[in-house]
Amino acid sequence: MCVRFEIGRSLALIFGASFAFVGMGLVDASADSFPESPDGKKMASALRDYFALPEPSEEVVRGLAHFDSLMRVNAKSTRSLVWEAYRAGRIRRELQEDFDANRATSGKYLSPYFVRKVGKKPDSGWPLFIAMHGGGGAPKKLNDGQWRVMERYYRDHAEAGGYLYLALRAPTDEWNGFYTGYVYPLIAKLIRQFLLFGEVDSNKVFVMGYSHGGYGAFAIGPKMADRFAAIHSSAAAPTDRESSQKNLRNTPFTFMIGDRDNGYGRLKRCIAFDEGIRKLRGDRRDIYPVQMILKRGFGHVGLPDRDQIASMYSAIRNPVPMSFVWEPTDSVIRRFAWLEIPKLAKRQLVEASCEKNEVRLKITKVESLNLYLDERLVDFGKPVVVRVNGSQVVNRMLTPSLLTLCRTLEERGDHKLAFSVKGPLHLK
Repeated sequence: MCVRFEIGRSLALIFGASFAFVGMGLVDASADSFPESPDGKKMASALRDYFALPEPSEEVVRGLAHFDSLMRVNAKSTRSLVWEAYRAGRIRRELQEDFDANRATSGKYLSPYFVRKVGKKPDSGWPLFIAMHGGGGAPKKLNDGQWRVMERYYRDHAEAGGYLYLALRAPTDEWNGFYTGYVYPLIAKLIRQFLLFGEVDSNKVFVMGYSHGGYGAFAIGPKMADRFAAIHSSAAAPTDRESSQKNLRNTPFTFMIGDRDNGYGRLKRCIAFDEGIRKLRGDRRDIYPVQMILKRGFGHVGLPDRDQIASMYSAIRNPVPMSFVWEPTDSVIRRFAWLEIPKLAKRQLVEASCEKNEVRLKITKVESLNLYLDERLVDFGKPVVVRVNGSQVVNRMLTPSLLTLCRTLEERGDHKLAFSVKGPLHLK
């Protein structure tokens, strides 16, 4: 078993007045002053140089290492500086045209969208509700019509708080246009786009849909549960090998189905999904916040779900859960929370937890993992222990790296899912 971490050399902590312990990690107590300090300005300049060009020079890359020790005692403000430099860099030029044209693209696929503001923007940024239309497996004209319906389908609830409402057009007219391999990268780019340009709070992104769009929520939601505050599906059902209940350990998920909606086995599949959740939850009430809403007397159309935004609005994503379960269900989604599986295969499973500087991983059919850590998960002033299937594979001091923070931000485009340590674990 080979273990290697992308870190710098270990540094002894010198405790001073410029930082304090909060939770498990070091965060700066002078977050407001560091960006305006001489060191903060130098770091900001180096970060702008790094994110400016498609391929930063070796000199620029090496230069970031000079700021690693400063990052240790200014964690929160460093993350903000990295995010601002990233937003102003090359990625802005790459995605600006799509944002201005109200569209999301991925490869040859394109999804136009309609977006509007509801209420007043909260101080933390706009929540974003992504709503997906019905149809699918139908002529373009019908799907376009369903998309136009979705523009106004979910009722406004400004009294709950301000938000952006985005009605997304499926990238194709295929029967599974919202729940197949090409749609997941497109959703990721859509979210990245609105974090860059739309002043969106990355911990308040929601996805929902009816019928065809509901099937999309049943697939996109569990696969990408680490991206969403809450998920809702109406008049749809889980798809075999696409929708894993296990991934919803920390993410609110509701699904509404009529007791007369038996087409394509929808009701039967929803009942089985609910039974699976109940089994996973057991006697606990702090995990798997998933609810099936069964509506008596309803078939496939006309479900009373148009006020669903009001009940979802208060949810907030935790980007660094201390415990989660991840069951990959395709060959596309390789990242989940603070883990990555570089080589995806069938029937893989990871149960992960992090507590008191100890990471525990229980894995099935996984040959290698990338482990992402930062001050929100561990205290870098103490050794970090990693155990895999009960065996200790790491016990050492880890040092955060500004370069790693930048690179992991580029991977997902969400500063809350960027980490300062990335450790490949090669497992036999």
